Amino acid sequence: MLKLEGSYICGIPERAHYQMYKSKTHIALTALFIFSSTLSFSNNMSSFYSESTFIALVILSVVLAAIAALLFGIKKHLTALQNEKIGTETEPSFYDSKIKPITSKWNPTIATLVIAGLLMVVLGGFGYKFGMDEVGVQQGYSPTQPINFSHKIHAGQYEIDCKYCHSTVEKSKSASIPSLNTCMNCHKYVKAAEKYNGKTSPEIQKIYDAIGFDGDNMEYIKGYDQKPIEWVRIHNLPDLAYFNHSQHVVVGKVECQTCHGPIQEMDKVYQYSTLQMGWCIDCHRERGIDSENNAYYEEVHKNMIAEGKDYVTVAENGGLECSKCHY
Repeated sequence: MLKLEGSYICGIPERAHYQMYKSKTHIALTALFIFSSTLSFSNNMSSFYSESTFIALVILSVVLAAIAALLFGIKKHLTALQNEKIGTETEPSFYDSKIKPITSKWNPTIATLVIAGLLMVVLGGFGYKFGMDEVGVQQGYSPTQPINFSHKIHAGQYEIDCKYCHSTVEKSKSASIPSLNTCMNCHKYVKAAEKYNGKTSPEIQKIYDAIGFDGDNMEYIKGYDQKPIEWVRIHNLPDLAYFNHSQHVVVGKVECQTCHGPIQEMDKVYQYSTLQMGWCIDCHRERGIDSENNAYYEEVHKNMIAEGKDYVTVAENGGLECSKCHY
């Protein structure tokens, strides 16, 4: 008979028992970490992961689960061999005593189909929710910009009209990013030096460095190689969707805050709305047309009066037609 040194716990060497306990602890901690990470992702994807990283995380979770199952099977087999060599009888596991007697009565084909169906429903539901609420949706997106421009100071504290900087919002599809010349209309003289011991603010200095302005001598540097400020775009629509700022601002009289949120309170701009198609459609269904005070809707106003209506929504005026935004 093989002689084994050391103490035993339930017929298993104490050291081996400790190693199995340690392995179980590691597996449990790994599973807990994966679950908490996935939960954090599902609550707010933009704060932690990108879509591609999440897919990689799911694949990694499946691989780790397969490895954990394999290690558990190996451990179970080695434990059985150890007990057989020592000659001790072990108590049946929870699976053997409680679960196996039930599952052994099941028809394998039906059981497989039921389990596969349940998994498809659960995973399909999660995939549908993920696809509808997460893919392509960047709500809350707030990238770091090359200059820490504060809308809270400019649009809020000093009440500068949005259209002063975004000058094409009433004339063009895009609201436009202001040129450095627009910034210099004020910041040629406004340097916030009182906050920096008489020196130009570091953020304003970035404008001077880009356009080639000598703040000390109050003059532009001749022959300077000017560089544009590389702002990071926040609000992105897919190419398949058409949106026109001028149509909404001039004709629809939509305020900036309707889509962009309380922009006058933002030190750092973030995407306030989802910009999903459903969000646009809800607005078109609820928002009425100011046809009485808008020459653009003169014909609509006449028809409205003739029909005895006092309120016409954007949807009733064709605002839900596919070709309005997709053509």
